[in-house]
Amino acid sequence: GLAVAAAEAQVGSLVDGWRRAGLLDDGSEASRAWRFEPGERVPRLPEPVAAPAPAGAWRLALAELSVSLEVDSTEVEGGLAPLLAPLLAPLRDGGGSEVLHRLALRGGPEGWTLEGNGDPLASGTDADGAVVATLRTLTELGCRGGERLLVVHGAGLVLPDGRGLLLVAPGGSGKTTLAAALNADGLGLLGDDVIPVTPDGRLVGLGLPLCIKPGSFPVLASRRPDLGRASTVMRLGQPVRFLPPCGPRVAHPVTPALRLFPSYRPGEAPRVEPLSPAQVLRGVVEAEAVIRDLTQAKLEALALWAEAGPAYSVSYPDLETGLEIVEGLRKGRIPTLPPSAPV
Repeated sequence: GLAVAAAEAQVGSLVDGWRRAGLLDDGSEASRAWRFEPGERVPRLPEPVAAPAPAGAWRLALAELSVSLEVDSTEVEGGLAPLLAPLLAPLRDGGGSEVLHRLALRGGPEGWTLEGNGDPLASGTDADGAVVATLRTLTELGCRGGERLLVVHGAGLVLPDGRGLLLVAPGGSGKTTLAAALNADGLGLLGDDVIPVTPDGRLVGLGLPLCIKPGSFPVLASRRPDLGRASTVMRLGQPVRFLPPCGPRVAHPVTPALRLFPSYRPGEAPRVEPLSPAQVLRGVVEAEAVIRDLTQAKLEALALWAEAGPAYSVSYPDLETGLEIVEGLRKGRIPTLPPSAPV
């Protein structure tokens, strides 16, 4: 169901990731340097170098990392400021505080370059590309900061008791819409796209904005009135809107209490099916989780993580039904479903 251009962009991004991971070596110029096409490629990561933050830079608390960001253009700065507000610690300090990574957006919308620790990472010629490149770079930094058991493709939230709710699903499953609605209803948000997991199995929140696609605009309009005022940005060839999370930023890792594998299926009866640990691992892998440097010890830790707590496959025909199912499961009960719906 993807447009050809969007499919090509996603495949290109995936192949670039393989190249940077050393899985491909075709000798092409793209394996060494490339220009950033808005939303299509993830900038390569700078090497961490602890150094003072430049004077006038933003200091960002990204997971357990401290990152500085300089932005030359007031137009690009205006687009990034509300999206990164939850990470600012503090805004525009006087410089000198030590950070692990130093990012800088040089130039303006007509011609910008994103630098990391002094090295060029990406470049482009529009404000959308600058915003997307910065957010993707911060995501990559947060996912690779420190040792990770894995990085889950999914959304993470914090339940009222302080434990985590993990929604694991590939793109297009409706997880971001469900996560955005749960966040608007009072649950803390860890993230809506990727969730790093610590070696002891806890979920890490990056504090980055939600990425809302056009199909979710009318569904979320009543819960997030600010969605209608958000700027539309091109990402992966598709118009999206970025929204900062509701509520305070989750600043510490949380232990998952419940793992759900949601799928939005309009016109079908809702379903809730308990999953075994083996099915949990399979679902995590099929949702394109990132597991680096797999060792026997890490494999055993993954198995223990998959066994820790209940997990369910959930499908629902509309957002309200999905929210009702999640509400029931997080309270430890299987919600009542229509007779035709298997449980």
